[in-house]
Amino acid sequence: MPMLQEAVRTAKGQAQKYLGSVVDKLSRTLLASARRIRQEGHYGPDKSRRRTPHGTRTARFESNPNPEDEFSLGVLQFSSSSSHRGLTGRPQNFELGGSRETVKAASLLFNIHLMHLTTQDQHELQLDSTKVPNPRFKESYSFRLPLGFSVSHAQLLEGDRVLLVLIDQNANLLLHLNHLNSIENSIGREHGKMLHRDKIGEKFLLAFDESQAMLAVISCEKLQLHVFVHDDSRGFTASGSTINLLPWYSEGTTIQKACFTSGSEELLLVDSRAIAGVFSLTTMQFRPASLDLNRVPIDVHSSPDGSCFLVVSSDGRIVAYHWSTFGSNHGVPLPITDWAGNSKLAISSLVRRSSVYLLKLDLSAHTCSSVALDITRKITEFMFKAKDGRGALSRDAHLTAHNCLIDCHADVWTRFPVLPAVQRATISSGDRHRPSFLFVTDRDHTRYAAHISDMIETFERSSKKPTGDKLSMLYISATTFDTFIADFSPNGEWDGISLFKAGEWVVEILCLIPIHLALARDNRFVPLKNGVYSADVERSLLGAEINRIVDTISFGWYESIFQSYMSDKPVRVVSSMGEQSVGKSFTLNHLVDTSFAGSAMRTTEGVWMSVTPTKEALIVALDFEGVHSIERSAQEDTLLVLFNTAISNLVLFRNNFALSRDITGLFQSFQSSSSVLDPVANPSLFQSTLVIIIKDVVDSDKTEIAREFSLKFQQIVEEEQDANFISRLHGGKLNIIPWPVIESRDFYKLFPTLKRRLDSQEVTHKAAGEFLHLMKTLMAKLKANDWGALSQTMAAHRAQLLLTLLPTALAFGMQDVEHEIENLDTDVPIDCPDSDARFFVPNLDHSQEMTREEVLDALFADWHEFDSRQLIPDAQWAEELAQYLEDLADMRINHVRAWVQSNLVRFQAGQASVMELQRTLESAIIDMKSSVQLCRVQCAFCQLLCIQDRLHEGPHDCKTKHVCTQSCEYCVEAVTFQRNRTCRRFDHGCLLRCSVSLHLCGAPCKLQGKNGCLELCAKVTDHEDDDHQCASATHACGENFSVSLFMLRRSVKLIHGFFPYPSDVEHEAHQCDAQYCPIPCQLCKRLCSSPNHLHALEEDAIHLCGYVVWLVSHSFRVITFFRKPHACSQRCGADGVCEIDTTPESIEETFKGMHECFQYTKVNSLDHPVYVPLIILSVAKRLKCVQLIPPGQLEHEGSHDHSLDPSVVHYCQTRLAELATYVSLCHSEKEHETSHGSMSNVRWSIDAPDEEGFEVDGRIYATNDEGAPMMCNLVCKTLGRHVHIDYCRAKTPGECRANNEIQHVANKMRPEPDKPKDFLTHNLFWRRSGFKDPYSREGASEFHKMVRLEHAASGGKPPAPSFCILPLFHAPLSTNTPPKQGYISMDGHQFVCKNPASIQQPFHMCAFMLLSMSMNKNDRMPLATSPASAKIRSRMNNRLGAVYGALHNFWTARQAACGLQRDANTVILHAEGTQIVCENDVTRSANELLDLLLPNFPKGGNSFDKALKAAETAILRCWDDARPPVIIFLSDGIASLSDSVVQKLFKKTAQKGKGLSLHAILFGPKLTSTRMERMVTVARDAQSKTPALMSAPSSFHEALDSVQLANTFLGIAESLRKPRGALMQ
Repeated sequence: MPMLQEAVRTAKGQAQKYLGSVVDKLSRTLLASARRIRQEGHYGPDKSRRRTPHGTRTARFESNPNPEDEFSLGVLQFSSSSSHRGLTGRPQNFELGGSRETVKAASLLFNIHLMHLTTQDQHELQLDSTKVPNPRFKESYSFRLPLGFSVSHAQLLEGDRVLLVLIDQNANLLLHLNHLNSIENSIGREHGKMLHRDKIGEKFLLAFDESQAMLAVISCEKLQLHVFVHDDSRGFTASGSTINLLPWYSEGTTIQKACFTSGSEELLLVDSRAIAGVFSLTTMQFRPASLDLNRVPIDVHSSPDGSCFLVVSSDGRIVAYHWSTFGSNHGVPLPITDWAGNSKLAISSLVRRSSVYLLKLDLSAHTCSSVALDITRKITEFMFKAKDGRGALSRDAHLTAHNCLIDCHADVWTRFPVLPAVQRATISSGDRHRPSFLFVTDRDHTRYAAHISDMIETFERSSKKPTGDKLSMLYISATTFDTFIADFSPNGEWDGISLFKAGEWVVEILCLIPIHLALARDNRFVPLKNGVYSADVERSLLGAEINRIVDTISFGWYESIFQSYMSDKPVRVVSSMGEQSVGKSFTLNHLVDTSFAGSAMRTTEGVWMSVTPTKEALIVALDFEGVHSIERSAQEDTLLVLFNTAISNLVLFRNNFALSRDITGLFQSFQSSSSVLDPVANPSLFQSTLVIIIKDVVDSDKTEIAREFSLKFQQIVEEEQDANFISRLHGGKLNIIPWPVIESRDFYKLFPTLKRRLDSQEVTHKAAGEFLHLMKTLMAKLKANDWGALSQTMAAHRAQLLLTLLPTALAFGMQDVEHEIENLDTDVPIDCPDSDARFFVPNLDHSQEMTREEVLDALFADWHEFDSRQLIPDAQWAEELAQYLEDLADMRINHVRAWVQSNLVRFQAGQASVMELQRTLESAIIDMKSSVQLCRVQCAFCQLLCIQDRLHEGPHDCKTKHVCTQSCEYCVEAVTFQRNRTCRRFDHGCLLRCSVSLHLCGAPCKLQGKNGCLELCAKVTDHEDDDHQCASATHACGENFSVSLFMLRRSVKLIHGFFPYPSDVEHEAHQCDAQYCPIPCQLCKRLCSSPNHLHALEEDAIHLCGYVVWLVSHSFRVITFFRKPHACSQRCGADGVCEIDTTPESIEETFKGMHECFQYTKVNSLDHPVYVPLIILSVAKRLKCVQLIPPGQLEHEGSHDHSLDPSVVHYCQTRLAELATYVSLCHSEKEHETSHGSMSNVRWSIDAPDEEGFEVDGRIYATNDEGAPMMCNLVCKTLGRHVHIDYCRAKTPGECRANNEIQHVANKMRPEPDKPKDFLTHNLFWRRSGFKDPYSREGASEFHKMVRLEHAASGGKPPAPSFCILPLFHAPLSTNTPPKQGYISMDGHQFVCKNPASIQQPFHMCAFMLLSMSMNKNDRMPLATSPASAKIRSRMNNRLGAVYGALHNFWTARQAACGLQRDANTVILHAEGTQIVCENDVTRSANELLDLLLPNFPKGGNSFDKALKAAETAILRCWDDARPPVIIFLSDGIASLSDSVVQKLFKKTAQKGKGLSLHAILFGPKLTSTRMERMVTVARDAQSKTPALMSAPSSFHEALDSVQLANTFLGIAESLRKPRGALMQ
C-alpha cells in the first residue's frame, strides 16, 4: 500500500504539472478570443481585467452604450481553487466560465398557444361527431416583429404551421407560411413574399384555403383579385395574372368581405351593397345566383367541410347558408346569443372535417368558447363491399387502367413542341434510326401499339398541333424479358439502335435544361452563380468592382458550351416577356424547341436561359417573369426590361390586351429603361425587333386590333419624340401580330413567321465566347448600377484579365497549369511556334521558387550544344548560346503577342486599359529579354567567358570546373601511363599540356599576381634567358578602380574591379572589367543598355534601357543596340476631361434622420444622366499620354494625347452647381448630361415646420435630413408631381410674380433660412442648370402639372387625380366667373372635370375645452377683426369668447383647405361633467358650429384625465379609417394628469391602424405648464414607437393673449396640410 500511495502521488503530481500548463495556455487563448470578439463586435475597452488573490482572472468588456444600437456585455472568468494544491504548488481544481449578454432594439413579442385533444377525445370524436371535447393547452411558440410592423392576418394550419401576413414600415405586405419553430427565423431572414401596397391599394381583403394552400388578395376599391399558391419549395407564387372584377360591379361599389369555399377554387365576395356572389377561379365567372344579405356583415366564415358558410351580422345574429342552395333560401339562424359583439370568431374542425366548431375569443373576459355545429346536408353514400369470385369481372374488364407511364407522353407532347419552328442540330452523326418504344413484359404484347396509336390520334385531334411525321414514325413493339436480355446483352450487337458521339449527346441533353440567370429583388438586379441564389455570394460582392462581379458570374453547364464546345458559332437571342400567365414560356418552347416550365400559375421568376444549337447558330432563349405584378416594383421591372432589350435580337411581348387598356402605362418599364443605357454609347446592344403578340384574337378582329394598337404606339412616339423606347431600344423596329386562340389550327401556323423574323435579324453576337463575355459584363453592370459604355467596361475587364495572366504566359507559355495560352472567347489555342522553356519574369509570384540564375541554368541544360564548349573557340560558343537563348525568347514573345492580339482584336485599340496593357507587355518583354542576356566577361578563375546573367552579382563564372578536358600532346608521345593526363591550361591558345612542371620550366612567372597570370613559366626546360613567363596572353594591370558619379541628381557608385588592360601596355586611365553602364534609364527603372562602363562620364550622355547583341568572330566583335520606344509618362494635355470614372461604389450606410434610422446601400456612380437636383462625387480622370517616345530620345514630338484616334471626344469640365459632377457630352452639345448615384451632398428642404415629416417612398424625412438614401435616378419619379427649390434670383418681388414657373417662398426655409427661396417647376430647374432633362417628355409633362384634386373611386375604378390646366404657378382665378368647361376651385385653380373633393387629407378634429371658472375672466377677449367677433362679443366677451373666435377661424381655414371632403368635427366641453356639443359632424359650416358653442358658459371644474378618457371614447365610437384623429386640447389652468391615460389613448388608435396627433394649448397669463408639456412629451414618445403610422407631430403651445391664440390655431391648421419638399445643396 505505501508503494501504491507513492505511485498515486507521483501520478497526481505529473498530471497536475501537465494540466496546469494546459489550462494556463487555454485561459490565455480564451482571453485572446474574448478580446477578438470584443473588437469584431465593436465593443469598448475592457472595463476590468485583473487577477484576484485567489487566482481568478476576469476579463470584462462592453459595447458603447448607444441607445440606438445593440448593447453587448461580455465577461470571461478563469479561476483556480487555492484550497487544493498539488506537489508543484499549482492549483488542482480549475473553473472556466463566461457570459455574453446582448440587449437588442425594442420589438413586439407575439405568443402562439396551441391546444390539443387527448387521445380519448380523439377516439370519441371519430365515433360521435357531436361529442364536445375538452381541449388543453399544449406548448407555446413566440416570434418578434420590429416596431412599425403589424400583423394583418394570422391563421394556424395543420402540422403546427402558421400563415402570417405582415405589414411592414412601408405598408407593403409580407407573406410567411412556415412551421411554428421556424417562423421567427423566416421573418428575420426576410424569406417572405413581398406584395407592394401601391399596386394593391389601401384597403384589401385576404382569404386563404388550407386544403389548396391558396391565398386570395382582394383590392377592395380597385376591384382586382390576385391569387397565390403556396409550395414548400418555392413559397408563394402567383396563379395566373391579375383578375379584373370591374365588369361585374356598378360604379362606386367596393368589396367588403371575402372567404373561400373550402376545398374548391371559388370565392365568396360581399360588396358594399350587401350582395354576396360566388366567383369561380376556374371559369372566371360569377355564379348566376346571388344573395342579398340586407346589410354588410361583420364577417363571413366558410365551414371546413365545404358544406356552408356563416354570416356574422352587426345586430348579433349568425346565419348559416348552404353552398349547395346558394341564393335560393334565407339561411338558417344559429341559436347563439351574445356571440357577434366585439369578440373574435373563428371556425374550425377537429379530427374530421365534418366535426365543425365555432370558436369565440373574448379578450376582455380572457376566455375561449366553442359551439359544435351539427350540419346536415343531402349526400350520396358510397360503401366498399367485397365481392365473391363468381362473376367478379364485368364486361368492361378488358379495359386497361393506370397507364401513367405511357400516357405521360401525351402530356409532354401537349406542353412541349412535337415539331418546333426551329429544329435542333446538335447531333451530326448520320447513324440515326427510327424512334421506337419497346415494352418489355410477359403479357399483352399485341395491345401496346393500338393503345399508343389511339393516344396519338386523340392528341392530334384535340391539340391541333403540327406533328409532321414525328409521331407517325414511332415504332411500337413488345418483347419478353428473356428475349430482351438476349438481344441487348453487353457483348452483343444491338440492332436498330442509334449511335451518337458522346460529346454531342451530352450537349443535346444539357441544352434541354434551362438555367436560372438572375433575379430582380429589393430594387436590384441580382445575377446568380450557377443558377442558384447565395446570400454569401451576395455579401461578398457588396461594393465589388465590375471585373470581380464578372468573374463571379457563372452559367453552370452552359459555360463550356459557350466557351469551348461551340465557342465559334454566332449567337441569336430571342426572349419572351409580357404579363403573368399569358403563355410566354409556351411560346418560346414551340418557337425554338426549349423546355421552360409553364402552367396556369406563374412559374418563372427573374430570367431563365436555354440554348438551341442549330447548323447556322446557337439560339439563346431567355424567358422572363411577368411584368407589372404586385410582387415586383417598377424599378425591378425596369431592370429586367433593360437586360432583355439590351441583349436580345427578337423580343416577344405577349399580352391578353383589351382595346381599352392604357398602352403607355403597360410599357412604362420599357420607357423608363430607355433613358438608362445610351444606345449610341453601346452599339453592340439594343439591336432587337419588338414583336407585340396580341393573345386570343379572332379572325374578324385582327385588322382592327392591329390598327388600334398602331395608333396608340404612334401616339407614344409623337409624345416622346427621340426619347421614345421604340426608337432607342429597338431601332424603330416594331411588329404587331394578332395571335389566334389556342384551340384553333391557326395558332401554330404563326411560329414559322416568327422564325423568319428571327432569321432576318442581324447577327450582333459573332461568336458564342464573345456573347458569354458580353452578357456577363452587362449583368455585372446592372448589378453595380454602372451605366457607362459597355465596350469600355468589356475592354477594361479583358485587359485586366490579360494583365493577370501575362506573367505566367511569358514565363511558361501557358495561361495556367492546365491551359495553353488561347483565345479567351473561343478557347482555341494560339497557333504559334514556341518551346517548353521557362523564363524568369520579375512580376510572377511563383517565379520566386527559382532565382534568375537557376532559370538560366535550366535553359542551358536544354541546349544540345552545351557540352561542345571545349571543341570550339569560346567566343563562338558563347555567341551560339546567346543566339539560342534569344531565339527561345523571341518565340515566346511572338507567341504571347499573338495571344494578346487575338484577345483584343474585337476591342477598340485606343481604349486606355488596352493601351496600358500594351505598355505593360512591352515593358515585360524588355525585362524578359534582359534576363537571358549573358555577361560574357572573362571568368574570374580561368580564361573562358562568364555566362551568368548580365546583371549578376559576385565574381564572373564560366559555369565549368575550370579544367581542360582534352589530352596532353606531350603525353601522347610519351609512355602509355601518361596518356590520360589532362591539360592544365584552359585558354586553348597554345599546345595542350597536362602539367607545366612535368614537361616545361615551371618556374614562377615574373608577373605572378597579375590578373590572368597562370603562375608557372611555360618556356622549355633550362631556357637560356631568365625571363620567366607563363602561357597567358594578357596580364591585366590590376590597379584598384572605383569611381563615384553624380548623375540625374543622384549618386551612383560604379563597380569595384581591376583594370583589365595589359600591364606591359602604356595607359593613362584605369578601368575595371565590367562592360555595362550602371546608371538607370532616364525613362524607366531599368539599367542603361550601353556596353561602356564609363558611359556616364561622357559629355551629354543619355541613359536608355534596351538590350545588346554581341556579334563575335575570331577577328572582330560587333556590338548592336536594340532599344525599344518608351511610353510617355505625361498626362493628356488636351482641354477637358479624358474620362469619367464609371465604376460605382456601393457601401452599406446608416441613415439617421429626425424621424427614422435605417440601413441603405450608398452608390457613387459616374457616367449617366442624373434625374434630379443633387450632388455626385464624380471622379474626372486625365489619362496618360499614349504617344511613344522614339528609341534613343527622351521625349516625343507633338502634344500629349490619351488616344491615337483623331475623333476622340474630351468631356466638358463644367460642373452643375447642384450636381457637382462632370458631364458626359462633348463641347459641341447645347445641353450637358451627367451621372447618377446616391445623393450624398444634398439635404431635404421642406415647406413645413422643421420637425414635421415628409414621406417619400415609405420613408419619412425632415428638414435638413441628408439625401444620401435617395437614388438620383428615382427621386423625381418617386416624388411624382413636384417642385424644386432654389435660391431666389429676382431683384424685385415683381419678377417672381410675373413668372408662371416660379413661386416665391414666403416662409423661411432651411438650409440658410435668411436667404430667400423660390419654388421652381421641373422644366425650369433643368433649363437653369444647362443640363439635359433626362426624363421622358411624358414624365416631364406630368411633373409640370399642378395636381390639386383626387377623385373618389367611381365605376369600380380606383381614385384618379385631376390637374389644373393652367401653368404651375399661375395667378389665382376668380371664382365669380365660371369657366365654359369644368370649374374654378376656391383657391383659384381651373379644372376641366366636375368638382370633386380636394386632395387635402381630412381629419377627425376633436376639440376639447375645459370650462373652468377662470374662463369667465375678461382679461382676454375675442379679436375685433374676426368676421364673427360681433356675434361672439354679444354673448361671450371673455376668455372663452376668445377661444370660440379662434376655433371659428380654425374651422374656416380647414374647410377652405379640404374643400368638399371636409373634416369630421367633434366638440367636447368638460367642467365637472362632460358635454358633447357635436360628434363626428361633416355637414355643418364654421358658423353653424359656432352657433352650437355660444350657449355654453364656464361652469367650473377641471380634470385632464377625465377629459382625455372622454376623448378616447368619442374617437373610438366614431372611428373612420379615412379620417385620422387630431385632438386639440385647450385649458387656461392646471389639473391632474397620469401618463397611462395618454399612452392608452395612443395605443388604442394605433391598434385601429391610424396615427393620432395631439396639440395642447395653454391660454391666458403665464402659469406653470408642466402638466400639459408632459402630456405632449408622452404623446410624442407614443408616436415614435409607431413610425409607420403617419401623423402630424404632437405639439405644445402657449398663448398669452387672444392674438397668439388665433395664430396658434391657424398654425395648427397649416401644419395639417400636405407639405412640399425638395433636395437642396
